Amino acid sequence: MAVLGRKSDGRKGALRVLLVGEDEGRRAEIKTALENLGDPPLEIVSVTPQGGAQESSNGAAPADVTMVVFNGNEEASLNYLQKQAERSPRPALFALVRERSPGLMRQILRAGADELLFLPLDPGDATRALLKVSESHRREEKEQGGVICSVVSTVGGVGVSSLAANLALALRYTLSKRVALVDLDLQSGGLAVALNLEPERTIMALAEGDKKLDSIQLESALSKHPSGIYLLAAPKRIEDSELVSDVTLGAALDLMRRLFDFVVVDCGGYINENVVAVWERSDHLFYVLDQSIGAARCCWRFIELFGRLGLSGVQPHFILSRYISHHPISEEQIVNTLGRPIYAKIPRDEKALEKVQLLAKDLWQCAANSALTRSYEDLARRLAAGDEDSEEAPGLMSRLRGVFGNRS
Repeated sequence: MAVLGRKSDGRKGALRVLLVGEDEGRRAEIKTALENLGDPPLEIVSVTPQGGAQESSNGAAPADVTMVVFNGNEEASLNYLQKQAERSPRPALFALVRERSPGLMRQILRAGADELLFLPLDPGDATRALLKVSESHRREEKEQGGVICSVVSTVGGVGVSSLAANLALALRYTLSKRVALVDLDLQSGGLAVALNLEPERTIMALAEGDKKLDSIQLESALSKHPSGIYLLAAPKRIEDSELVSDVTLGAALDLMRRLFDFVVVDCGGYINENVVAVWERSDHLFYVLDQSIGAARCCWRFIELFGRLGLSGVQPHFILSRYISHHPISEEQIVNTLGRPIYAKIPRDEKALEKVQLLAKDLWQCAANSALTRSYEDLARRLAAGDEDSEEAPGLMSRLRGVFGNRS
């Protein structure tokens, strides 16, 4: 796997902010206010205009946002702002002012400022402006990278890990795609079992450091399956699952999208901020159910929750697992109950699964021509063909907090 980029000392997933101003005390005051925002995460470098010019020319990592403080010497600040606007690549430019002068505001906007914020900083205005930059970067990465597929179910025993693992294998075996799996069912770690792996490396390698995630660090956390797919495994110890944050997951997925054609995420059955952070980045979201009343009821609860989250960038599709054509609860009855179509059906095939378990091999090694194997291959081809359009997801942290509550 090719190594992308270079190491950085920044926080995982953080926007790099260059805070430029003559008055050191004023800069310290603004830096404290920015650090107290909490979202999005920021890596702040505070410098004078002279230091900012040196920062831009000495090979340091470029700033995502340059904030120019106007506090008396407006001409020098305007000149600095205009030079930054002419740079390539160009950072997002924020002007921070105390004076609400229409004339000065016009000059600032003509010099190239993208945002005009007033001092003292209003937390809501600052968060809005920074989230806009953060989401813009995430959308650009999404457009340029691979496809992220999430698999989830709020009812146990329907085969979420099995679907995630076999979909990844189908993409690899059938279409020769570069594929990674992420085990977000952090307490059970079912993907390692489904793949007959005993990984020494786990997601904890990403959760323990303070440095910005790069491809070298990611590679150190991945385990390679004989098929050629890679697994980001769940922690070895159940209690360590609490140490994996949505920030860690977001940074990992953003990078994995650049490295792989497809990233398949086993979201398990417990929905929290980590899972929704993955859904925000997903191009496809598959909810798995079987032909049971309990599964249909749990599916309804999921549909209601998903509606409350307001995630407009991805819509769930429903996969009927362990499907039996002559089952008393038919596909038509499930469709009528949910008011949603079935996206794909995975047939029940106990003989093929028994071979997989007894021989410790995958479906393609011991049941390559089975209907079960072909169903995964059909799903893989459908994904690779891009048979559905997806919209971009906006920033939704405030909505997450509305559903899950603020983190302490």
